[in-house]
Amino acid sequence: MKRSVWVIDDDEIYQVIIGKLIKKAAVFEEQHYFQCANMVLSMLESEEIYLPDVILLDINMPQMDGWQFIEELKRLYSDLEHRTQIYIVSSSIAYSDKERINEFPVVEGFVSKPISIKKLREIGEGIKKTNPVNEPGVNEFL
Repeated sequence: MKRSVWVIDDDEIYQVIIGKLIKKAAVFEEQHYFQCANMVLSMLESEEIYLPDVILLDINMPQMDGWQFIEELKRLYSDLEHRTQIYIVSSSIAYSDKERINEFPVVEGFVSKPISIKKLREIGEGIKKTNPVNEPGVNEFL
């Protein structure tokens, strides 16, 4: 199975670091990096891209935060939890942020920055999606 990951985070330095860690973890064959959640939604709506197996999502971003992004994804995909696994990756130490994932059953977990190679491997090797709903020609928008 070819595994894919998206990193959605507005911090350019973090993106460089996580990119190197993802390559070292060697569990994701495809990686894409985005600084703006709105841009990702636009690309999904126009069918330029398909959801990955895993999304590593920052919650504190300008224009649209991670929680808003998840709400929009749920609007686009009623079966989101079968299409991708979302992990909140944040430097936030606020207990409320960690608790809020309970409001979003589609979120697999909360990971504190910096994420480790070991954790990336756990995430990549633990992909539970078995339905190829993200393949071209199968991607349906609701």
